[in-house]
Amino acid sequence: MAKAFGPTRWLGITILLACACLRETEAPPAACSATDAGPVIQAPPTAPRRGSAAARLTMVEFADFQCPYCGAAEPTVRQVLDSYPNDVVLAFVNLPLTMHENALRAAEAFLAAGRQNMGWEMHDQMFGHQQALADTDLDQYALAIGLDLVQFDADRASPEIASQVAQDKAFAISLGLDSTPSFAIACHWLVGSQPFSEFQKIIDAELAAIPDAAALPP
Repeated sequence: MAKAFGPTRWLGITILLACACLRETEAPPAACSATDAGPVIQAPPTAPRRGSAAARLTMVEFADFQCPYCGAAEPTVRQVLDSYPNDVVLAFVNLPLTMHENALRAAEAFLAAGRQNMGWEMHDQMFGHQQALADTDLDQYALAIGLDLVQFDADRASPEIASQVAQDKAFAISLGLDSTPSFAIACHWLVGSQPFSEFQKIIDAELAAIPDAAALPP
């Protein structure tokens, strides 16, 4: 796995590699700190968002729908969004790992459902049934959430959807990532299924440094 960053000090980063799906056992990118700032990670504009469009902070999740640790992290992700409904928005970047035979098709299903404005409903169905992600299962979930099945199947087989998943993977690899789940909050990284308190520490520090638009003079 290529390293995207040089010998920056690894400060403020929490790594629990035993709680992540890995292709290789190399460390993720270095994190920022108050005295040693790293780059702020910006999600691609095509990445689906969940949460308020006016949120002051974006949490970028790199995930694989078949990765059990991504599934284990889901309650914490929802806790973050529920705890910071006006301040944090989630941007989801697909990183289907080759070790999971249905991960790629699931990523395509997520984006295809998004074309009918029901991507997050499909997201929740798939994370709720990670052991059943074959094509027939995906069609069942599509019907359960009320998708037009003909359109859904056509969209998930489209070259545009395949291209977007490929672009997501290329973006993740360009950052030196090859494990799921990985989370970027500004320039901080959290890897693996971790407790809410780890997210809270980073989010509270970042929000404290960002001016609240409502408090600014007109």
